[in-house]
Amino acid sequence: MITFHKFSPPPFEVVERKGIGHPDSLADGISEAISRDLSRAYLEEHGEILHHNVDKVLIIGGCAHPTFGGGRLIDPPTVIVGGRATVPEGRSLDEIIYKATSSHLKSTVPGLSDFRVEPRTREGAPELRRLIGRGANDTSIGVGYAPLNPVEEVVKDLEVLIRKVRGVGQDTKVMAVRRGEELGLVVAAAMVSSEIASLEEYMEAKERVRDAVLSRVDAEVVVNAADEGENIFLTVTGTSAEMGDDGATGRGNRVNGLITPMRPMTMEAVAGKNPVSHVGKIYNVIAERAAEEVAELEGVEESYVTLVSQIGAPLGKPLLRGCRIAAAGGDRSIISSQAESIIGYWLERVEDLALEFVAGRIEVC
Repeated sequence: MITFHKFSPPPFEVVERKGIGHPDSLADGISEAISRDLSRAYLEEHGEILHHNVDKVLIIGGCAHPTFGGGRLIDPPTVIVGGRATVPEGRSLDEIIYKATSSHLKSTVPGLSDFRVEPRTREGAPELRRLIGRGANDTSIGVGYAPLNPVEEVVKDLEVLIRKVRGVGQDTKVMAVRRGEELGLVVAAAMVSSEIASLEEYMEAKERVRDAVLSRVDAEVVVNAADEGENIFLTVTGTSAEMGDDGATGRGNRVNGLITPMRPMTMEAVAGKNPVSHVGKIYNVIAERAAEEVAELEGVEESYVTLVSQIGAPLGKPLLRGCRIAAAGGDRSIISSQAESIIGYWLERVEDLALEFVAGRIEVC
């Protein structure tokens, strides 16, 4: 179903991105790392990916005592891994979970070397295991839109600039609010205590973060807004998961790397779902890629793609395949035909997509 509408920028918008070391992003990353390692184990043993959905990771924050120039982790954070997974024949499920979790945390937050992992993953229900590779194993929604607007582009770009500032850890967050032509940014940047010798140095680091943001965009910028006196965003490890915050899969960025409540969004946690049958993962990536291609068609200003599955039905035959298009010109009948072909092309590539997920070539958070 293809529909057309007139492009009209909203009078205000809100855009957010959580950085790679934010507890919610860490939970997403852990879920996806476990899914990749499980998929590889299944492929080695059976030549196919078996049923699993490890999209229920919870990070419980620990306790830390940061001090200028040092500090220590008193009680490490705990990663609880829920979800369902077929038990591999040649390897321990708990071992795979621990190694994937450990590898992701150590590579993403090098300062966090101490943590607990509690695997609580069990095998899935027989009626869902039998659907793997045969049909959708959920009734779910996938959405995507393109192109990103200027505010979204800025928010997505800023994390790299912020983390390049000396003293900043991996836990960052950017919230953008646009009112008409006015843009305001609230930035959170976890400072690493071993790299900050005094409160004066902390304030200087905050100013460097602000300058980095202003080098990219003209806006009102506030950094670490909750700071008051010596109550500041200072961490031992570079992530608030050490003490200040917990994390859960699905609460972070969507497939496009952003949280955009004024755009179509799904509540699905993409990370950790199996890449063969779970449409909550597959349809979101397909919708995003299809929307990007439709947006490149002549005369198209904006496109929104929505896919809805029915559990048990073939992935290539969704319950709904819809596309809303804002077009400034062009022949609408031609655009409609081209958009249908693009969506159909991506729906036919489900098997290829699974291999991209396993290889880690698709970022889901």
